[in-house]
Amino acid sequence: MNRKLILVVAVAVLAMLAWWLKQRSAATTLDVPLSDFGVPDTAAVDRIFISDVAGRTIDLRRDGGIWRLNEAYVARKSDVDLLLRTFKRIEVKSPVSKSATPTALRIMGANAKRVDIYQGGDRPVKSWIVGHATKDNFGTHMVLELPDKGRSSAPFIVGMSGFTGVLSTRFRTELDSWRSTTVWDIRDPYQLAEVRMELPRGLGSGYRIEQGEQGELRFSDLTGRPLPMDSSSVKLLLRAFQALNYEYIARGLERSTWDSLFATPADHVLGIRERSGTSGQVKFWYMPFTGEVDTTLAYRPTHDPNRMYAQVEDSLLVVVQRDLFDPLLQPAENLLP
Repeated sequence: MNRKLILVVAVAVLAMLAWWLKQRSAATTLDVPLSDFGVPDTAAVDRIFISDVAGRTIDLRRDGGIWRLNEAYVARKSDVDLLLRTFKRIEVKSPVSKSATPTALRIMGANAKRVDIYQGGDRPVKSWIVGHATKDNFGTHMVLELPDKGRSSAPFIVGMSGFTGVLSTRFRTELDSWRSTTVWDIRDPYQLAEVRMELPRGLGSGYRIEQGEQGELRFSDLTGRPLPMDSSSVKLLLRAFQALNYEYIARGLERSTWDSLFATPADHVLGIRERSGTSGQVKFWYMPFTGEVDTTLAYRPTHDPNRMYAQVEDSLLVVVQRDLFDPLLQPAENLLP
């Protein structure tokens, strides 16, 4: 089933759900309360499909050791792990009273999200209709649907063991909020076969670091001419490629700022090649300084000391923290003995 068809089906299901939640008054053959929300074997969960009444969808699929997002991106692992813990530890706190049920269903009909949980196969093993928080923000209204029993006739107030708060915020349908923020996370420096630094705006000299099969290092300029190196500094640089994430996607830039940025050569272009054959590069631009200038000092900063722009995944513009990335963005001069 292609993505467009999945979207159409999801919108249709949510439209029917909204109608059912708002209009339901008479009993049906499925008019029984269902409260077994938990999914004990989360290791078997291989797909999570979240949709809302506006037609937005998030499709998370397990692919070996990672989760794919909408078949196009890598999903943020920490947030998927949070969903899996929620599936395992969810518990019913109380049923919604009969007098409060019509109001609860009416509110859910306007803003509920549907969460389909798969464990292999084409049918979800359970579907949650995730609604609004309770007035005290200690619980979340939910309705359960099971493939062989249908949808519950009544909502429940649910929570999670060891957690006090609202669960609905975990089931977001904004694509950017689910994308992995990882730029690099290479835990073993030996996996780096080559590192290449270019400085198009002349902020120093570029270089190449090559690492042989036995871990031997070769340091050269961009033409291949060997350079002397401070081996300790080079090894520290190779170890700095782990746990590097961007802070946020720069969606709010004015179009003129965007065009001006990409028309300007990057300050740094850093590329790597791993032993596995994976390769890629990231471009970095300094942000202009916009803070208050201390007029008593002779030095006037021109760049933001805390953040800079980076282009990752070929076309995605993000903001990164300089304290994380500055150790990598050194010219060859800083790696000489």
